[in-house]
Amino acid sequence: MPCGLRGLRQARTGHCIVVTERSGRKHRHDRRPAESRAPSPLSGGTRLPTESERGLTFLARLAAEFTTVLSLTDLLDHVIHVLHEEAGFDSCEISLLTKHTTEDVESGIPLLIPDLKSEPRWFLREPRIRSAILAPLVVHRRPIGVVGAYREAVGGFPAADLNLLAIVARYLAGAVEVARLHEQLKELAATDSLTGLANRRAFLDRLQAEIQRGRRAKSEFCVALLDLDRFKAVNDIHGHAVGDQVLIRVAETLSQAVRQSDLAARFGGDEFILLLPESSRAQAMEMLDRLRTVVIPLPDRAGRGVRTTFSWGIAAWPRDGEEPDQLLQVADLRLYAMKRDTQSQDPPAASTGK
Repeated sequence: MPCGLRGLRQARTGHCIVVTERSGRKHRHDRRPAESRAPSPLSGGTRLPTESERGLTFLARLAAEFTTVLSLTDLLDHVIHVLHEEAGFDSCEISLLTKHTTEDVESGIPLLIPDLKSEPRWFLREPRIRSAILAPLVVHRRPIGVVGAYREAVGGFPAADLNLLAIVARYLAGAVEVARLHEQLKELAATDSLTGLANRRAFLDRLQAEIQRGRRAKSEFCVALLDLDRFKAVNDIHGHAVGDQVLIRVAETLSQAVRQSDLAARFGGDEFILLLPESSRAQAMEMLDRLRTVVIPLPDRAGRGVRTTFSWGIAAWPRDGEEPDQLLQVADLRLYAMKRDTQSQDPPAASTGK
């Protein structure tokens, strides 16, 4: 990052804090050398566009991006692409903040820095960058990020660029907020509200995608359907609040045990389901056998413990079926066969000592 977004944590003035956020999402792109760039289509090969023409064309392209792109990552990438093509900045960047503790950017006023080297408070990680504009993204008087433009020349930005970036920041802030809300809604629609795991719909979508991937890569994977043993007795004896805590504890155990490439989901009620890419049935059984003894105990209201175990059924793709319904049917049959053949010696509803 030209202005050293990570190196300004000690700065006390201006918009420094906008670019000190360590945990924000950043998008950046550097321009190619000027001699390798194609001429602007606005010039027509005969004249340079006027500032009004340049600004109108630029804003028209941005408006198209704001109204057609809902993915936050795609939106930021597209805006940076437009900034390069239409504004001609040497480098630009959009940083989204996850924490808002600065009083300096709440005004939303962009900052023009003619010479970065003459400002000791700015840390330069790329010495070739000499001038910058930083325009805060503000929504409801709350800073959510900053858009920065950089040039290699001292005093490289005319007043028109400052005004242009201020307009960009104003409209981009609203578009970013809409994209964020859209992503949050998508996440909520795919998440089980009690356990925080993926829900049934999200699992089935991922399963279909994994089948397509398996066909391309000719790789196997497993689906494991899990059902808590005697869970109804837990609710009847200890109450639904304790039952919910059991479900949450099981979900936490599964989340900690699976790999990053795996998916753990709540399939409904006291059923959970795992998607285990590039795993054999033997590998899946080994993992589940180890986990079955981990999901104990949960303190109940009397200060004792509620012991719980689960049974499972595993289906391997493509051996047990090539379609989602086939895999789920095989896993379900094997699950209930295990429930009949192997019951936990200590019922989960029984209380055990500390």
